[in-house]
Amino acid sequence: MKKKYRIGLHVLVWILVFLNDFLPKYLNNNFRSYSNHGSSPLFLNYFLICLGYLASGMVSFYTTANLIAPSFLSKKWLKGLLFTFLLIVFIPSYRYLIEFHFFLPYLGFNNYYNGKPEITWYIQNSILYTFYSYFIYGFLYFIVTEWYNNYRKQKELEKEKITAELAFLKSQINPHFLFNTLNDIYALTYRKSDEAPSAVLKLSDLLRYMLKESDDKFADLKKEIDYLKNVIDLFQIGQKGTAHIQFDVEGEVNKQQIAPLILINFVENAFKHGVIDNPSHPIQIKISIDLNGMDFLISNQKNQDYKDKTVGIGLSNVKRRLELIYPDQHWLEIKDETDTFTVELKIKWI
Repeated sequence: MKKKYRIGLHVLVWILVFLNDFLPKYLNNNFRSYSNHGSSPLFLNYFLICLGYLASGMVSFYTTANLIAPSFLSKKWLKGLLFTFLLIVFIPSYRYLIEFHFFLPYLGFNNYYNGKPEITWYIQNSILYTFYSYFIYGFLYFIVTEWYNNYRKQKELEKEKITAELAFLKSQINPHFLFNTLNDIYALTYRKSDEAPSAVLKLSDLLRYMLKESDDKFADLKKEIDYLKNVIDLFQIGQKGTAHIQFDVEGEVNKQQIAPLILINFVENAFKHGVIDNPSHPIQIKISIDLNGMDFLISNQKNQDYKDKTVGIGLSNVKRRLELIYPDQHWLEIKDETDTFTVELKIKWI
């Protein structure tokens, strides 16, 4: 929901809450037995009195929804208790000021038959009357809002995943790539090379992962790494052994999971824009794994003769996916220097 509509909805709800309190009291003249109404019009008296009490409820509601509920539900107990204590102090203090320093002297309204009540009873009454109900409403509002935001985020993620996969299929693993790979495999088969069966299996595994495993939100890290290896191997076959790529994996791969196809854009970008035939400066790909997460590093020497400037499309696509899937669990740094292009990505396990 857009911000202006959300604000408008809040205003409408509070108007309805106010009218639900104001109209019955005004039409029935509920205050006649303990208020002389002062010198101001009766309508204005009721309006200001109901508005004054409503303000206390609004403060209680928004303090709970925006400060207390998020603190407690995120297990920040001390912070939640502090805000709760401040709200409990605020409510009777506010009521005392507005009832005995505004309502009574200016409107002639006395909410208590026998003057000022005892302080203990007054605090209890203030808290139960205002704090209790709006405290619960604030908690419920926060829970419902969080559910709605998570639901909307999930829908956006699903839509973004479809868009990302389509863009990936069109711009990365495209018919040109498949055609060249099949030609290379045919050449291996024609020469009766021992590499031909292995190349066919790699292409089969690559396509299976793209079409099947990537349907899920997360895939096994081992399958993602095997997928990258297959892409690299098939690329090297197509380059007739002239591509120099150093691919290293450090750490133990167990049951970690990662968003599928989240790393391939960086690899394909290095193939497309990097120098691949310089053995002294190979494309370097390194994956480091530990209990907390994964570090991915890829670096390539820039091909100064390559004139295609569309490098940003794939990278902006994967950036967006990272923001949606790992909003607080990733760190990405891209260094576009004169001679080299480096990407470093850190992902914390969810």
